[in-house]
Amino acid sequence: MPAALLALAVVALAGLGLGQKEKPVLSEEILEIIQHVHNECVQKTGVSEGDISNCENGIFKEDEKLKCYMFCLLEEGNLVDENDNVDYDMMISLIPEEYTDRVTNMINSCKHHDVPGKSKCQRAFDVHKCSYEKDPKFYFLF
Repeated sequence: MPAALLALAVVALAGLGLGQKEKPVLSEEILEIIQHVHNECVQKTGVSEGDISNCENGIFKEDEKLKCYMFCLLEEGNLVDENDNVDYDMMISLIPEEYTDRVTNMINSCKHHDVPGKSKCQRAFDVHKCSYEKDPKFYFLF
């Protein structure tokens, strides 16, 4: 599975809305990658599907499995380096052009939550929670 496609899948759904929200048009290949990443991270972390779904509605359960699921999406998307630092510029560069401004604003408004001294899972959780707060109609966690 090409790394760039995997990263795009992670970014596309971590930052774009579905359902009653704005819905991006995704190819079958991207949808398959998304499903693979989701399954892989659920298996690795043991997070419940309900806890993942609740995030869409602003319910961010203080649960280590959920927090590590969020970091796993970044890892599987090849968006972290060997020191577990997220490459936000790479993330933004992979966003489809029609969403770039909105996602850039969301990420730049929230990446300050990704600070040393917290676990990698807590950092991912804090950025996700902030992203929802900044733009709840645009946030989605797959």
